[in-house]
Amino acid sequence: MKVTLAQLNYRIGDLAGNCNKIADVIQQQGNQADLIVFSELCITGYYPLDLLDKPDFIANQDEYIERIKKLSEQYSAGIIIGFVDRNTFSGKPYHNALMLIESGNSCFIYHKKLLPTYNIFSEARHFEPGKIPGVCLFRGHRLGFLICEDGWNDQAPYHYDNNPVQDLAREKPDLILAINSSPSNTGKQEERVLRFTQIAKHCHAPLVYVNQTGANDDIVYDGASFVCDGEGQGILQLPAFEEHVATLMIPDKADKNTSVVSLLSMDNTTLYYQQLIMGIRDYVAKCGFPGIVVGSSGGIDSALTIALAKLAIGADKVTAITMPSRFSSEGSLQDSKALCHNLSIKLYTYSIDDEFALSLQSFSNVFKEPARGLTAENIQARIRGRVLMEYSNQTGYLVLSTGNKSELSVGYATLYGDMCGGLNALGDLYKMQVYALANYYNKLHPEAAIPQEIIDKAPSAELAENQQDSDSLPEYPVLDAILRKYIEGDLISVNEQQQDSVILQQVSAEVIADVKKRVDRAEFKRRQAPPIIRLQRRSFGMGRQLPISGSYAHW
Repeated sequence: MKVTLAQLNYRIGDLAGNCNKIADVIQQQGNQADLIVFSELCITGYYPLDLLDKPDFIANQDEYIERIKKLSEQYSAGIIIGFVDRNTFSGKPYHNALMLIESGNSCFIYHKKLLPTYNIFSEARHFEPGKIPGVCLFRGHRLGFLICEDGWNDQAPYHYDNNPVQDLAREKPDLILAINSSPSNTGKQEERVLRFTQIAKHCHAPLVYVNQTGANDDIVYDGASFVCDGEGQGILQLPAFEEHVATLMIPDKADKNTSVVSLLSMDNTTLYYQQLIMGIRDYVAKCGFPGIVVGSSGGIDSALTIALAKLAIGADKVTAITMPSRFSSEGSLQDSKALCHNLSIKLYTYSIDDEFALSLQSFSNVFKEPARGLTAENIQARIRGRVLMEYSNQTGYLVLSTGNKSELSVGYATLYGDMCGGLNALGDLYKMQVYALANYYNKLHPEAAIPQEIIDKAPSAELAENQQDSDSLPEYPVLDAILRKYIEGDLISVNEQQQDSVILQQVSAEVIADVKKRVDRAEFKRRQAPPIIRLQRRSFGMGRQLPISGSYAHW
């Protein structure tokens, strides 16, 4: 059987745009394959959330499905789409579903049986689990179906009572078709390949894994779709982080002469690089921003953010603003200039010193005491945040905030100051990962490098005389190890756990307890942060839901 894998970039709620993408593939491949396979919820985009509650949303979706059915009459291929089906029985109003279309007719519908409600997922909010078997006969072939989570039934710690894979194995399918909207994060592609090649071996059937690509809000989908034979050996892999359509002849179960390819995954730094570029690009495009503005401090975080923004949307659509005060070093100002020269980015210099002095005087006049310490430091950060938002209002440009995960974890950031923005690109990267990504970027782009002075300098907010981050925080390698264990400890790889354990052996219990306390107290700040592009196994936001006013003693 000849199958086309359609790995496409959908926009949530854009029924017309998504349908047009699907129709384009059908028109190009409709007579080249027996089956064209699209990904999970490809009509609506994944995941529509409470758009599903809007009047007529599902009725409008159904109109576009009818258009796809009508188009299919002109072509020989069967078409598999993911869509939202109504639940006509008790329970939640809808099913996450799959439809097989042939010659203008819906000839099979399958409902997803396992609905994830952990980490960033909340499918049980709207969907009812399916009960019908995921097997049908198509042109003499027994097709077995899985929708994303259906393949993860026995993966700790999320065990389900239902076992769609075991159900399929009993049906002895000739081919398994798994449609997915599987977000990207560190280690995910290795897990997918391991899991779904095991399913192919267990069922003794070739398996086609089709995933969507592209970013919606803070979630990025990498694609990386693949095909393996009944022995679990790879025979095709599509590229990650781009749209791609490929057609191949699926080998028969008994075929032992299939050409084998390695199903590769990226190292973490390469993943961060590609995922952040796609995340920024799609957020800007899908939200309709004409460009990006970033505050350039002369530090590593803002420098890397500017570099990634240029790669995502082009230098002509990126603006940087450096906003020196009396505490800004001349080196930082010159580093911002050198960076933007290397990147061909427009840079504005906006001194905040006069406004800072006026704010200090006004504070003293009204409250009859001088602004001191953190109050005076944060006045500077908030002036800078205001300037960026003024420029955004004037131009329509999106403000990218530049804080990293290490800082956001412990609240080392200023509300309405450096946290201002519509999107945070680095907020799921620990500080040492920021350095690794900056060095990786420089290896790829020596002609437009981040100046080495920026990478080498001691990190500082420069809000007070001779200030350094290490005055307030543990050294970043230590801080990152504590944070990884506390925030993601049950999810990180064995290798990462071992590396962090070596560092933590030298750290006192008092330091670890203090960092944990800071993480808990900073929850109120993170709730007010802009969306953060998700990279890690557990990210702030939907992936880590904790109360702001709660209290829990760490025994």
